[in-house]
Amino acid sequence: KELVIGTEGRSFWILDDVEMLYQLNGFEATEEAKLFQPRNTYRFGAGGGRGGRGGGGAAGENPAAGAVVQFYLKARPQGDVSLEFLDAAGKSINTFSTRETPRPAAAAGGNDEENPFRGAAPARLTAQAGLNRFVWNLRYPDATVFPGMILWAGSTTGPRVAPGKYTVRLTADGKTQTQTFEVKKDPRLDTTADDYARQLSLSMQVRDKLTEANEAVIRIREMRKQLDEYTRRDSKKVADAAKALNQKLTEVEEALYQTKNRSGQDPLNFPIKLNNKLAHVLGVVQSSDNQPTQQSYMVYEDLATQVNAELKKLDVVLGAALTAFNKLIRDENVPAVQAPPKKVVQ
Repeated sequence: KELVIGTEGRSFWILDDVEMLYQLNGFEATEEAKLFQPRNTYRFGAGGGRGGRGGGGAAGENPAAGAVVQFYLKARPQGDVSLEFLDAAGKSINTFSTRETPRPAAAAGGNDEENPFRGAAPARLTAQAGLNRFVWNLRYPDATVFPGMILWAGSTTGPRVAPGKYTVRLTADGKTQTQTFEVKKDPRLDTTADDYARQLSLSMQVRDKLTEANEAVIRIREMRKQLDEYTRRDSKKVADAAKALNQKLTEVEEALYQTKNRSGQDPLNFPIKLNNKLAHVLGVVQSSDNQPTQQSYMVYEDLATQVNAELKKLDVVLGAALTAFNKLIRDENVPAVQAPPKKVVQ
């Protein structure tokens, strides 16, 4: 509910979320913590909600682009404070904490404007004594990114949730509170619940496969750091074996990612690779409130098959090929090369 006040027909004022005032009525600030019930929100537009300011000087500020969660803390907690969002089945969607999360480094010589698809910094929750406010963007976590990654017309942004009922869980000083709210569809659309479910399902598949591809690049680069030492060994046999192993890793990396990219304009000169193509499909599927087209399914299946083939090659390199290399260097009395752990995508 909103309170609207008109003035002589020339302007008007809108006080958002009057229901919050009702919740504050009778609230005792002696409570250690209090999670207020969020108002229901609408899923508007491909961006996940309404946001920003209007273009004119007399324009007002739009409502927050997402679900607004407000909570009270009598004092700043000693430990971390978190907000976890869950679906109607109780499955966790995303968690935001006061704990600082490092952001991937920008591309060499680049900046956010040159590389807008590198991935935004994870949203961080702030929790101070008094009333706190957090806006959830109605999205699942983003796909994994890596330092310096540059994509062309692709997105790593997490999929939007489908309209439905959701729960938010506040955890502070080891104690939890929950509230429920609803994400409603744009009333102007005739999109069905099945349409939204199909869009979310395919979006999650594309995001997870994109994460697998990017995680593979990360593992390859971690492995290469270990191998570089052996490529400079006096033993020609060891150096050549390290270079050969490095070459196999490079072949997989270059199939997954365009390693020649150094700035946001480089994809104009160098063709995009598999992870960029997946990122583009993710952006296409999430670009409207309609169910995915048949072409989107077909393109995804083709790309996923190619990515899986490269991941299988990488498993061979980090398995049999690495075992053979470690056997070779054992006589050199130097530490063996460790295969970077493989992240399991849920």
